[in-house]
Amino acid sequence: MSIRVVTVFGGTGFLGRRVVRHLREHEFSVRIASRHPDRSRKLFGSDDPCLQSVEADIRDERRVADVLAGTHAAVNAVSLYVERGQETFHSVHVEAAERVAVQAHRVGVERLAHVSGLGADAASPSLYIRKRGEGELAVKAAFTDVILFRPAVMKTKTLKRASARLDEASFCAWVNVSV
Repeated sequence: MSIRVVTVFGGTGFLGRRVVRHLREHEFSVRIASRHPDRSRKLFGSDDPCLQSVEADIRDERRVADVLAGTHAAVNAVSLYVERGQETFHSVHVEAAERVAVQAHRVGVERLAHVSGLGADAASPSLYIRKRGEGELAVKAAFTDVILFRPAVMKTKTLKRASARLDEASFCAWVNVSV
């Protein structure tokens, strides 16, 4: 059986770290793409040969492509809740999301999961919700078979309950583990 790698952008974030743990619990090899790979080592340790921590900024098209090379599936769990300087809802939820989808398609990633947000709507008067909606449209245009996740506001207790149900929801099924 060949090992299939799943790359998780935002794998050290609030949701992303839980996605990484879930994938490892189901014996997937995971490439954690983060601007701060040292956080990955602190969260997951450095002794798991099936976890690879790589530095990647989703604003860098070439780096995104390099990180995705050789990946079977990818998850974009990058999010922004407060705009700061050049990190805006548009730059993260639209431009960067589209960049990940375009590069995933270009390098031959078979499966892509994109984490959006509940109520995402490109016509919303809310800037945050509108940019989430615009991001979904951009991602779908670049990677037509994308799977969109629209979680509600996440809190630790909510995530614990949701994590307990991940198996029931067949979260990993989209990765296509058959060889």
